[in-house]
Parts: sequence; C-alpha cells; structure tokens
Amino acid sequence: MKVGLLGSGTWGIALASVLAEKGHKLRWWSYEPEVAEAIAATGRHPWFFPHLQIPRESILWSGSQLWETFMGVEAIVLAIPSSYVAHTLQPVSLPEVPWVSCTKGIVPELNAPVSHYLRQRGVSDFAVLSGPSHAEEVVEKRPTWVAVASASSEAVRLAQELFASSYFHLQPTPWVESLEWAAVLKNIYAIALGAVGIWGDNARAAAASVALREMKAILEKWVPQEKPDFLSPGWAGDFLVTAYSAHSRNQRLGKLLAQGLSPSQALQQLGGMTAEGYFAALHLPSDFPWRDFPLLRAIISVLQEENSPTLLLSTLAQSL
Repeated sequence: MKVGLLGSGTWGIALASVLAEKGHKLRWWSYEPEVAEAIAATGRHPWFFPHLQIPRESILWSGSQLWETFMGVEAIVLAIPSSYVAHTLQPVSLPEVPWVSCTKGIVPELNAPVSHYLRQRGVSDFAVLSGPSHAEEVVEKRPTWVAVASASSEAVRLAQELFASSYFHLQPTPWVESLEWAAVLKNIYAIALGAVGIWGDNARAAAASVALREMKAILEKWVPQEKPDFLSPGWAGDFLVTAYSAHSRNQRLGKLLAQGLSPSQALQQLGGMTAEGYFAALHLPSDFPWRDFPLLRAIISVLQEENSPTLLLSTLAQSL
C-alpha cells in the first residue's frame, strides 16, 4: 500500500520502520528539509536512531512539500506533535483517503484532540492509534500493545493492515473520544509522577494511584457515553509507561520542575524535544472539569507559573 507518512520525529521513524517491514511504500514528509534529504539519500534520520535504516526501496519519496506527500497515496499516517497539526495541515486540501492518527495531545487552535480537527477538515474515515508505545522500544521490535479506535470497522481493519505484526499488536475499541482524552491526561499526570520521583519509588507508586483515580473519574465525567475498560493498555497502560519509563519526556519535565526550574527553563533542558503534557495542560477546553480534581489542578497551576513546583508535592501528600 502507498502510505503518506507525516512526521519524522522519533515516533514517525518508529512507525516508518513498522510500515516498511510490512511491505508498504512511503511518501514521507518531514518539516526540516535537511532531514527529508537525508532520509531520501540514505534511509536514515540524521539525528534520531542513526543505527536504523529504512530500506531505500520502501521510500517512494521524502521531502518537505506537504502537497507532494499526498500524491497517489491510499492512506495517511499522522505522527507530528499535536501542537503543530493545524499549522502544518491548514494550507493544503486533505485528500479523501483513510487516515490513522498516531498523534497524542491537544490541537491548540481547537482545544481538542486530533480527531476533532480531522472532522472539522472533512476527514470522516479515520482511526486513532494510542497506547504504551515508546518509539525507542518499537524500533528495537520489543513487544508492544496499543489500542486502535474508530467508529468504522473498515478503518480498524486498515490500521491492522498497516501496522499489526508479531511484535506490534493493535487492540480494537470503539471508544475514540475516551482514548484520545486518556492520552492527553496521562501526559499531564506523568509530569507529577516525575516530580514526586525525588521522594522515591514508594511515594511515586502511591502518587500513581491518585493519578489513576483522577483520570478515571475525569473520563467518566467528560465522556460519560463511552465505557472503555480503563485497566487496559490504551488507558491505564499508557499512563503507566509514561509515568515510569526513562524514555518519558513528560516525566523528565516533572523531575526538572521538582529541582526548582521554571517550566520554561525545564523545557529548555529537554533540548527541543516535545513534552506533550505541557502543551496539553495549557490548552484544555474552558469547560473541561480540571478544577474539580486537586492533582490535575495543581499540575496546571505550576505549568502556568501561577504556583511553585513544590505545590505538586504538597498536593500529592494531601491527596494521599
């Protein structure tokens, strides 16, 4: 299948490796022209996973002109940071082919997840892929289980055709909204888990129970019409990997905050890598019930620089 792949960050590269291994042919868009040129010339990213080579025969085209990405493709895989989705896609017409969104987070222009943006742009045939899936482990072909959500069984079938393999497993679910909001929330809560790590693993495990309790209650209040199995990879599982893995940028952001850095200083320490939880916390919709949940409220106030990072630790202590 000819696939348009949008994004060449660590997640985009990991997805490219799965797609290529499945025999699909890529028209691959990168924001940076120098990255696109390197991929076209060598099949390697110049900065991320330099040991990983995507077979040259799997790459039909690699460039930074978005409209060229869409030429002749049968499906599109979206893997760019949510904060750049609208800015990237707005200038072009979106082709009427199936989409698979692998982007977690909020589109700032809508204060809503990616599926809302796709619907607004007229894309009705899409699936959402989300779950515990650090790119660093996917490129090493370590066993991974994610959820794929869609109201369309055909969209789920397409996602399975694109990605399902002996190590990359997709679990179908109809709960699109809940899955996307779980991905938004787990990134925010992982910041708190990173901060409480200075107290040790005992405290962090206790804090995780508070975060999971709040997450579940928020989803039940925000999307009451959807009834997912919260104790599954796409929901609790995704939170746990983001809260505990050394690969988690959100957790690293929390650790830096706990060391006394401001949010802007902590983001600089991440070296330009995107911490989706930071941007999500600043762009929750105005009617989102975050004020009803003490830990989430504390995280947001710290990221908005209204309170000191020490508030996260005191709020956790009170919640427990």
